[in-house]
Amino acid sequence: MATKSTPESGMAVVDRIDHVLKQAVLVGASDVHFEPTENGLVVRLRIDGRLTDIERWPLAVAPNVVTRLKVMAGLLTYRTDIPQEGSHRLEAARPHDLRISTFPTIRHERVVVRLLASGTGPRPLARLGLSDEMTAALREAARATGGLILITGPAGSGKTSTLYALVDFIRATVPGLSLITLEDPVEHRIDGVAQIQVTPHGELTFPRAMRSLLRQDPQVLMLGEIRDSETAQVAVEAALTGHLILSSMHAGSAAEALVRLTEMSVPPYQLTSAVRLVTSQRLIRTLCEACAMRDMTTGGACSACLGTGMRGRTACGEFAVMAGPIRKAILERGDTDLIQNAIESHADHQSLAADARRHVAAGLTTAEEIRATLGGG
Repeated sequence: MATKSTPESGMAVVDRIDHVLKQAVLVGASDVHFEPTENGLVVRLRIDGRLTDIERWPLAVAPNVVTRLKVMAGLLTYRTDIPQEGSHRLEAARPHDLRISTFPTIRHERVVVRLLASGTGPRPLARLGLSDEMTAALREAARATGGLILITGPAGSGKTSTLYALVDFIRATVPGLSLITLEDPVEHRIDGVAQIQVTPHGELTFPRAMRSLLRQDPQVLMLGEIRDSETAQVAVEAALTGHLILSSMHAGSAAEALVRLTEMSVPPYQLTSAVRLVTSQRLIRTLCEACAMRDMTTGGACSACLGTGMRGRTACGEFAVMAGPIRKAILERGDTDLIQNAIESHADHQSLAADARRHVAAGLTTAEEIRATLGGG
């Protein structure tokens, strides 16, 4: 659904940007894209993982739009040839921290604004949408005194939400522990947890911060993401020396994540000793409740979901506890297929697709949405 607008003056641009950002907050968008195209500057909202066009402005206003966003983020307005990143505090229905990044293109600069709600705590494990079996496995692993819990999935699959839920579960159920997080960026603030924001391209990187923090007497350390060999090796070493490490990795499946760790030069014998639980998850859009209650004879698109019929997301997943067949496959340096077969050999294993179908049966989503998210016919 596209709405045409024509900001003509500097003040109009300021007003329109403010309107778009507040609309993004209202509909629960995670990102706002200002995309220069041949036909104008397209404004898109990422809602529940999907981009939706909401406005198209004349391309001539693109420099003013980019300048305004740069001023908000404290960036260099005269540098249009390099990527830049900054932040801004938006006072809306509830305060939001904005992460504003610019990137030069062949037309004008492209800007993406990420919205992070301030003052909102993490969702409890039981409210993520994961199965009772997977939730129980996560809780059991989180009660351990050491080892690695690895949450995997593609970008936008809810990995960070699961990590936050685990940290909050540990904080609430095991008092007296020293909990520290390393994040990029910090998305939720949790009382009783030391949260540190790292800058992967600056001096305080994940590996450097981790090596220093291990001398700060942590018992539980949440590492936002394992991205490289050095981080992987430090995380595994820490997990083997009595620290409970919670982290995530971009991977299509639990088996792929385990193979990637060996490719990151983590010895198989260390991997099998360090990993307690590895999961793979996805987020699936759910049906818009406002559409279901709405009188469709009134016409017009539903404002709650911008006419998509979907609003909100829920999680599905599969998990693997380090056990005999999986351990054997890793020690043999098996490929993804061999490790996946070992995971599926467990009597209680349930695939991502099978878990996702719970939500169809409960009337929360559709079979078409499952296919769109997970693929397959």
